[in-house]
Amino acid sequence: MHRSALFLLLAACSSSTPSGTDAAADTGVMQADAGDMEAAAEDTGVPDKCMPAPMTSKCMNSSSWVRGIAKFDPNHFMPGAKPMLRIALRHGFIIDKGEDQIGGRLHAYVNKQITDPSKGEFPFMIDMCMFGTAMWSEENSDFNLVLHIDENGNNDLLQNGSPAPDPGELVKLVKVNVSCNAPSTCSEVTLDCNTGTACTTITPLQSCTKKTPACNSDSVYCQ
Repeated sequence: MHRSALFLLLAACSSSTPSGTDAAADTGVMQADAGDMEAAAEDTGVPDKCMPAPMTSKCMNSSSWVRGIAKFDPNHFMPGAKPMLRIALRHGFIIDKGEDQIGGRLHAYVNKQITDPSKGEFPFMIDMCMFGTAMWSEENSDFNLVLHIDENGNNDLLQNGSPAPDPGELVKLVKVNVSCNAPSTCSEVTLDCNTGTACTTITPLQSCTKKTPACNSDSVYCQ
């Protein structure tokens, strides 16, 4: 990677935390997404079953919203349980040692409480630009979307919790392309992995090529 590109990455996604852990955020803290999805509009139909993307985001482009429906086995949870869904957008590359075990370099993160796990699904949204740094996939490759249902409350990154899911908890990592040239993505993700960091360990991205038409990313990894 060129020195200038590395400098931009360190500035945009810097961290002073120990190896294998995450900072609360790239440039700030946000405890919830930009809307109450449970009170949002009804589904807009097939094929997009997600809640409508907000028209604005921190980078003023609704394409930066990653939307989806997390699906899971409702029988996994005890009656009355109200676990937390931890939602993270992570880069395919790493900077600190150990980030390959948790899905890559943290870029954006939100928490949402699942008030009724018996439904077996839960809608979510996260803004790629929520902390003010736009890093579109055209210049930075695909993101790793990590969905993790935290049952004991020890994984809240906003409270210096562990970024590693506990064995037995439901997790899923999927790749998502966040493009300024395409509509906001909508994904159905089944959380069917429960073997801790084995669910989130990646082979780190070493290089990538920029795609066109380009986006106005604040920080660039691809060459």
